[in-house]
Amino acid sequence: MKSMTGYGKAKFSNRDLDIEIEIKSVNGRYLDLRINAPRELNFFENQVRAKIAQHLFRGTIDLRINYIDHREPPLQLDKVRLAKYKELIQEAQSFLGTEDNIPLQYILAEPGVIQTLNNLDTDATLIQALETTLDDAINSLLKETLREGEEIKKEFYKSEVKIREALAEVQLLIEPYKQELYDKLKQRLEELLSKESREVLEQRLVLETAIYVDKYDIQEELTRLDSHLDTLTQLLDNSNGHEVGKKLNFVLQEMQREANTLGSKFSTTQSFKYILIIKEEIEKCREIGLNVS
Repeated sequence: MKSMTGYGKAKFSNRDLDIEIEIKSVNGRYLDLRINAPRELNFFENQVRAKIAQHLFRGTIDLRINYIDHREPPLQLDKVRLAKYKELIQEAQSFLGTEDNIPLQYILAEPGVIQTLNNLDTDATLIQALETTLDDAINSLLKETLREGEEIKKEFYKSEVKIREALAEVQLLIEPYKQELYDKLKQRLEELLSKESREVLEQRLVLETAIYVDKYDIQEELTRLDSHLDTLTQLLDNSNGHEVGKKLNFVLQEMQREANTLGSKFSTTQSFKYILIIKEEIEKCREIGLNVS
């Protein structure tokens, strides 16, 4: 099981290059990757996205690349631009009637006269360093997400035990509850016997019995909750697949629905604390499950 929350960092350094890549991830419904890198490394963005998509399937990811190149930069002189500047200087000298010379360094400092060749997308040394650093940063992040995922799984197992224990206590209360319902129904029937005609009485008996059976029978909810718990356990035991978080969320939604129905049908002073435990643990699992990838 992997958490969607994590942090990874890697560095590459030699006499030519210094590269640092940081990756931060938080929970999100879909994969949302934001890349912050120097403009000259734009060529590397598609490769970053492809590599991230191989390992991460959901979450908001912030990836930052810091890069310093200590190598001698490839420069070239724009001779056409330089010749134009020379022509303009001569024209200005002629117009002003002066022969004052302008220092060459001022001309070379003009925009575009000296150009830096951006051929980094074919720089094998740089690309290899970027790929290695990216792999190391991703591995660092995955270790963190796996570690936190295992902690989340432990919490799920703890909640599962508590829910099963609470359901067992509820199960023990069913027979006394049935007896209580029987006594209430018997009392209601005695009231009807003293008030209604026989024909009307039969209709009322059927109606009253149907109401009690439908309203207070909780065995179906208990059975479904137990089945959902088995499904939850299977997902936790085999949580290395893709989109485990979505599957867990679906199961927990169903469990919450059954718990709410159970609470509405079986609301007694004895059962209240156990149903409350069930609801609280399901809600806790839903909350921490939002971080599961």
